[in-house]
Amino acid sequence: MTEHLNDQLLDDFVHGFFGYGNYGGQFWFIGMEEGGGNSYAEVAKRLEAWAFRGKHEIEDVAAYHTAIGITHLFGDRPRLQSTWSMLIRILLTSKGQIPTTEQVREYQKTSLGRSAGDHCLVELLPLPSPSTSHWLYAQHSGLPYLADRETYRQHCLQFRSAHLRKRIREYRPATVIFYGLSYCEYWQEITGIDFLEEPDGVYTGRDNSTLFVVTKHPAATGVTNEYFHRVGRVIQRGD
Repeated sequence: MTEHLNDQLLDDFVHGFFGYGNYGGQFWFIGMEEGGGNSYAEVAKRLEAWAFRGKHEIEDVAAYHTAIGITHLFGDRPRLQSTWSMLIRILLTSKGQIPTTEQVREYQKTSLGRSAGDHCLVELLPLPSPSTSHWLYAQHSGLPYLADRETYRQHCLQFRSAHLRKRIREYRPATVIFYGLSYCEYWQEITGIDFLEEPDGVYTGRDNSTLFVVTKHPAATGVTNEYFHRVGRVIQRGD
């Protein structure tokens, strides 16, 4: 018999959870979707922990992951998470550092995505998934918009883009970094601006209060640490 997720809680999560860290921080990182969600059991644990902790729109990344039993990313010597590590390189370089691997590891361990930190990690799509070809939710939910990935995308993109646009206008972060060049149409929808190409596949734009930067995804083929260091220098320059 197929196990079913709590559809009310799942719907609340889709419409109410946006990521980790602190909206009041000066840096925002916005990606398309969080990894994970490899099994029914993992997703159910994520939903239950979110509900137990108060259904917050934005969570503390370490506390939340500890609550779902993922501790290897924040222990004494955490394993570097591949996407996070590159975002950390952007952040540290923008502050004038030339980060080593151990400095990146220490930042992940102590500072990444914390509720009292200077940044947040936000996703345009809410449900974790190990890849764009993986979709377990239709099997474990009766929500019509989860019947397939495309229906889910169309359900979520408009209202979540509008919500992020509202939050950016409310909090006015100094810098918003979007990662994933293939999602530029969504990043433009959120910002309402046109991006100009910088050298080496980095795009920037600005409104009265915020520098917007679009970068390659950390999982993109051929990207290097130095590429993300260059992104950090673009932010440090503040063009």
